[in-house]
Amino acid sequence: MEKLSRKEREYHQRREEILNAAERIFAQKGFHETTVAAIARESEFSIGTLYQFFKNKEELYYTMMIEKFDQLYTMLRQEVDKNHTPLDKLSCLVTGVLSFIEQNVDFFKIFTWELNVLQPAMEARLKEQLIAKHFSYIRLIGTVVEEGIREGVLQEGTVDDYSAALVGMMNLFAFNWILNRQEDSLRTKGAVIINLFLHGIAARNAPLPLPDMR
Repeated sequence: MEKLSRKEREYHQRREEILNAAERIFAQKGFHETTVAAIARESEFSIGTLYQFFKNKEELYYTMMIEKFDQLYTMLRQEVDKNHTPLDKLSCLVTGVLSFIEQNVDFFKIFTWELNVLQPAMEARLKEQLIAKHFSYIRLIGTVVEEGIREGVLQEGTVDDYSAALVGMMNLFAFNWILNRQEDSLRTKGAVIINLFLHGIAARNAPLPLPDMR
């Protein structure tokens, strides 16, 4: 890889500092209450400097979110590639997601509590990129679920439903962990989530009547 010049290193460092500051402020104030001036103060740069990197608040928000999803996806892809069985992959995916959330609490707060910012008036290109990144994360989980069904270690079913259920469980555990400010590591909940996902909570051999959906 070509070595970056001092000017390029400074550019990337400033950009990262601005994105980190934006993440903290968006998590504290919410998208609508956050101003470029507040982000500038938090990052200790001038407003003019921020506009050299991002043309407006929306672009700053979406860039921060997209790059976080890229980090999450890259990490999970590596976990999937280095494990062999579908169940090992699922376990590592869950642990990886929980660890990422624990290390990026502000990102998780923004994405789960600020979904209302996806307004039609915002730039379609940025919104579409963010949605695409989110679904690439869901699809990665789906490929592992599909592999488990194909190999007979997961029962036949709808891959999208299984993936949504697993993601929903992880999000709810993380949400509860943040709200209750629990001291133990979030990743310790991984074993509980995997056990619930694979086995449920019914006692072994217990009769399980299907709900009447009429």
